[in-house]
Amino acid sequence: MDGGIDEWMPTLENHLSGLRVPNMAHWTLHDWGDEDCIKILKNCKDALPKGKGKVIIVEALLKEDGVGVEEAEEKVKEEDDLEYVRLMLDMVMMAHTETGKERTQKQWEDVLNKAGFSRYTVHCIPAVQSVIVAYA
Repeated sequence: MDGGIDEWMPTLENHLSGLRVPNMAHWTLHDWGDEDCIKILKNCKDALPKGKGKVIIVEALLKEDGVGVEEAEEKVKEEDDLEYVRLMLDMVMMAHTETGKERTQKQWEDVLNKAGFSRYTVHCIPAVQSVIVAYA
């Protein structure tokens, strides 16, 4: 399938119909631009019981801009050896997808708010990915 999410979502829904699986997105949402990502998250939220439930997102979380290059390089060395991997993944997404990208926490907040989630938490783990828990 070469089209956007509207093309493959019905197939996915048919495949998962009747299954009781947790709402978890692992290395999936970075394949899509903000508009499609919001559609996916809205579908996940709509599948949750009203006012309950959560969607667990496991994706790379980029550091925010606003730091000079030299300062950023020093912070990366001090704080997180994996930040360069995350930046490389963002470049891979630009090269291999039409709209996919890695996101900063502010970008995730915007996408999650537009998808209708009431709140979220971010859990940084010693890995390239972070765990984002979005609450209905």
